[in-house]
Amino acid sequence: MFYDLNITWPTDNPQPSSTKKSKKKAGNNAPTPYEVSEPTDPLSQLSPAEQVRMTELTYELRKFGYGTIAYNHVVYGKYDPNLHQNPFQRRGTRPSPPFPDLDKRTGRPARSSATLTQYSRLTIVLDKDNLVNSGTGLVSANSNALLAYDFLSVMPLTETAFQHACITLSELKPFSIDIISLDLASAPRLPFHLRRSTVGAALANGVVFEICYGPALETSNVSNDIRDPSTLRRNFFSNTRDLLRITNGKGVILSSGAREAFGLRGPYDVMNL
Repeated sequence: MFYDLNITWPTDNPQPSSTKKSKKKAGNNAPTPYEVSEPTDPLSQLSPAEQVRMTELTYELRKFGYGTIAYNHVVYGKYDPNLHQNPFQRRGTRPSPPFPDLDKRTGRPARSSATLTQYSRLTIVLDKDNLVNSGTGLVSANSNALLAYDFLSVMPLTETAFQHACITLSELKPFSIDIISLDLASAPRLPFHLRRSTVGAALANGVVFEICYGPALETSNVSNDIRDPSTLRRNFFSNTRDLLRITNGKGVILSSGAREAFGLRGPYDVMNL
């Protein structure tokens, strides 16, 4: 079975100033995410254009033969469950995938189209060193909100954040991370050193490193990236080689990270990249 665990879900990320304002109003009686709103259809929260785009992405993945996917809720900076609402809130113990008819857990058993299991994922982008000291939000106080996701991951963008992810956030606990996603296309070199000891600490705790090929293959400006696509591809392949060399190809997964259907590739095409 083939899987793609990084399908970016469209969300708005409020600025940190909004966090302070909302906390001031809420005081000590701030409700948890589950009290703020009842579970709703994830698609209904999107604009019509976003609904079309996510539908195209999902059905293209099924056509390519993927059996398992994960929609990725991306948060920049410290995770706050009151601020960063989970788009995939469960209805009790029942999952709430965006396309229930395609998921064998929620679709009709007799339907042959129910072949695409859809999971939820949270990725916290660690773009500042001070997040290591002030906190990432991956704490026991947020455990209920964190455990509502099927996968937890981080994307470190600094040396300090990378070491923190590999050594501390990977430690075995109920809300430890499952995936460390790397931005392999943005620059000729990663903003941190891939040391065997650091990488090995994460691998020893069962964490996998994620290679996202989608950003290097996008054909439009959907991600507002004005850089030359050939430069992005060159960066991607160079940094990917470094990662595979350090890990010996173990503990590495391939995902699309795609934001549009044109950024997808079939499983065998991905293997031959």
